[in-house]
Amino acid sequence: MPKRLPLLILAGSDPQPGPAPAGLAQDDMLSGFKAVYRLPSGVPLISELIQRFNASGRFEQPILIGPRRVHEGIVDCEIVDVEGSLATTLEHTYKFITRRFHHLDPVAISACDILPTPDEIRSLLETNYDPHEDAQFWWQLVDTKPESLNVSSWKQSYQLRPDTDQPPMNLYPGHLVIVRVGALRMRVVNSVLQIAYWYRNRDLRTRHVHVAIESFRRLLAEDIRSLTSLRLPLFSISIPIRGLLAYYKMVRKQLTLREFEHHVAKTLVRRAFHKSAQGRPVRFTVTPILAFAKDIDTKAELAEAGS
Repeated sequence: MPKRLPLLILAGSDPQPGPAPAGLAQDDMLSGFKAVYRLPSGVPLISELIQRFNASGRFEQPILIGPRRVHEGIVDCEIVDVEGSLATTLEHTYKFITRRFHHLDPVAISACDILPTPDEIRSLLETNYDPHEDAQFWWQLVDTKPESLNVSSWKQSYQLRPDTDQPPMNLYPGHLVIVRVGALRMRVVNSVLQIAYWYRNRDLRTRHVHVAIESFRRLLAEDIRSLTSLRLPLFSISIPIRGLLAYYKMVRKQLTLREFEHHVAKTLVRRAFHKSAQGRPVRFTVTPILAFAKDIDTKAELAEAGS
């Protein structure tokens, strides 16, 4: 039996949520702290998720990252009291990991608004994570068609090829990652995640412009820090260029999964770890398990999750 992994569940709420996706009204969207919304059964979403993670047998007792005032009395687990923007939540999550765990030990991080079954959790880790457990950054992508997601069919997908001579897959981002924070450029990781979150519901045809501009602004600040430490200022140029090259290759449906991993590794992984994990420190694995793509953003998705 594999060793149980530490698990953190991010359960904050952004005080400035983004616009509703195309085809949906703002009133269709859930707002506030999604973790404490109740399923049709009456059970809070977060309580059900914690029960399922525990039943999978793959994780230590989950630790919730979010406001104590909201979640205390609802969850029976440790709460790291954090309230604020996504940036604040990510910063405190990183600090907590470095205080509690060895910086090169793997730690799982989950969204609070997914509901995979215990069997699905076990299956994902056995087939997708365990063969690549030496990765510094592991993430799953869900291969499916929009109609398979039912009321979640509006979610943004991305076309990547398994290899250059194979047809593109239609992939949705999963919501469970396993990381070794000591191997990652965590300030850059946090910035990338914040930017991706802010622009997640924008049209893919224009999103890259907003992302590139915001990335340049943030990474320029990172380069200034590098100069004060007598290191070369490379982030503000290399990362946006790398991202735009990957984007244009993806919209032409030419980007492979391995190339995507390589771009992300060059961006997020510290240079000392580039050759770790047989030269693939970042692993993106493909799964058919829909539940990991179906984060609960709308009232219809909440109703479907409890049916």
